[in-house]
Amino acid sequence: MTFVEKDRLIGGRSEQEFLKISWEGEIFGTALFEAIAEKYPEHADNATAAATMEWYNVHRAEEFGHAAGVSVTLKEAEKLGRQGTDMAHKKSFEDVAKELMKETPYADKLYAEMGKHTQNHELKAFADDLMVHEPALRDWVKSELDGNSDDAAQVFAYLERHGINREEAVTPRNNREAREGDTQHLVLAFFPSEDLADQAAMVVKNWENASDYMKVDGVGVLVKDENGEIKEHKLGKRSGKKGMGIGVALGVVAAIPTGGLSLLGGAAGGVVGGGVIGHFFNKGLKLSEEDAARISSELDAGHAAVGVLAWNFEADAVADKLKELGGTPETHEVAKLPPESQ
Repeated sequence: MTFVEKDRLIGGRSEQEFLKISWEGEIFGTALFEAIAEKYPEHADNATAAATMEWYNVHRAEEFGHAAGVSVTLKEAEKLGRQGTDMAHKKSFEDVAKELMKETPYADKLYAEMGKHTQNHELKAFADDLMVHEPALRDWVKSELDGNSDDAAQVFAYLERHGINREEAVTPRNNREAREGDTQHLVLAFFPSEDLADQAAMVVKNWENASDYMKVDGVGVLVKDENGEIKEHKLGKRSGKKGMGIGVALGVVAAIPTGGLSLLGGAAGGVVGGGVIGHFFNKGLKLSEEDAARISSELDAGHAAVGVLAWNFEADAVADKLKELGGTPETHEVAKLPPESQ
């Protein structure tokens, strides 16, 4: 096997175990096809589409897994990613294709077992769907081995059924912020001092830079200065084309203790920090009045906030890292809005 032993795939497994193995397999597949796309330009679009399909199913497995109390840690995900990448690098395309032809039927059996034993109708539908995506992969690689490529027709058809068009399908995951589909979260963590917050922010940034599976969209620190004025500083300037930059996100939080609380009632769209912040506050930052009051009191007490913009599938890992570094984290979903001008 490429990422698990065959005896893990079938027979006597719990729903949680099936979910975890499925989740792991989709992570492995994402890395494998991404590496194939990089190594073989002639297969880049089709392999990227296959990776997009795998990554789409990672999200779905994650949702079901979390609901069932199952998790795949960042460390586990990175190990699986390395294994998938290594397989693509060490084997020829033909050898990888033959391996997939041989092994994906075991995945079919895994998904059949998961669908057969679950009482959850939505999970059964997911398992049935996974049984469709494996043959789509096999059809493509077999057609390449036969010298009569089908151009991954079934892979693209699968993605189309799930609302992902061809242009989106061939967009590499590293450029995922250039298209719709993922939700951003603002992870805030409060630290006793600005120095401690600065140190934590740098650790998060270095951690993110060292990881292929953790690409957050900005890290910053927010604190009141000696005159009681809110100041912010950012580490890096990343802003997704369909996402919100860290500067605007921190600007919204900064508005809270300086009068921005009134925005929660929708009374002053665009007054604090310009129209973008007003729009952002009113249209999608998931803050209650209690949240706003708590954030304001933390800053009034001289505490510093580390803010991290992360995609939905990264937010838990970011919150755990900030907690590990001594912070008190909280997570708030943010809206898809026009990009910040930085």
